[in-house]
Amino acid sequence: MDSQTHVELAEQLLEMTQAPVNLSLLSLFPQIDRFPHTLHRVYAHTVFKARPLTEVGLQVLKDDSWTDPARAFDVRRFQEEKPRFLSYLANQKWDIPSLDRAHFESALMSYISHVYLDTYNQPAQPFAPYSIYCSGQWKLWEKIGDFRLALYTTPVITELRSELFAHHLWKNKPAFSPVALIQAMMVRMCRLSLDKIDENIIPTAMLSLMLEPLAPAAITEPCAFLEEFESILNQLHLKHLAPGAAVPVAHDMRRREEGVPA
Repeated sequence: MDSQTHVELAEQLLEMTQAPVNLSLLSLFPQIDRFPHTLHRVYAHTVFKARPLTEVGLQVLKDDSWTDPARAFDVRRFQEEKPRFLSYLANQKWDIPSLDRAHFESALMSYISHVYLDTYNQPAQPFAPYSIYCSGQWKLWEKIGDFRLALYTTPVITELRSELFAHHLWKNKPAFSPVALIQAMMVRMCRLSLDKIDENIIPTAMLSLMLEPLAPAAITEPCAFLEEFESILNQLHLKHLAPGAAVPVAHDMRRREEGVPA
């Protein structure tokens, strides 16, 4: 999905954890691997880098002069993307997210929501390098075929997003902990891997975030909520992108930068 959809999904999930919604900006942090293009979705789009990159990104947002020689590439890319990140804050009239540790788990959840939602773009490697296998919406893609041109160069993405977040799913949302949502998203990504990614990887991934893995019973409801979300998003893809769906007139191919899929 595009950047705005990532931000709006993170905002909805943050409301469920009762955390500041400006942390939804962190759902864009994985985009530091857009340049060079050879790293796109293969450097920062993994749960195993979520914690250190979240820490670096928050520091760079707060302080232009902050640096860390051991993470020079990450610091440089966050500095280069900072004006774009700040533009999202300005559009929403949000303050720069705080480094407050009380909400750091929600910050991590926002980051990982990007990796999770990217399973709709193309096969993703959410647990690289510990598992090389991909997660994706395989059955949906079989039905809608070559969807990306229509989704990202026409008004379809705007219409789809508007319908998605107007859905009654988001009314009276349940309250979940950020840790439960993080682990539930990991479970869903495992289950979207054509049985290639064993859920036994989840405790290792959780510990990489310095989070204690939860018992399966603790994430039953969050997983069910995410499955319902996916069902709704799948239906909207079919409505707008299945063969025979009416596709609006295309935009100029030189579309706005924030509409580029991420």
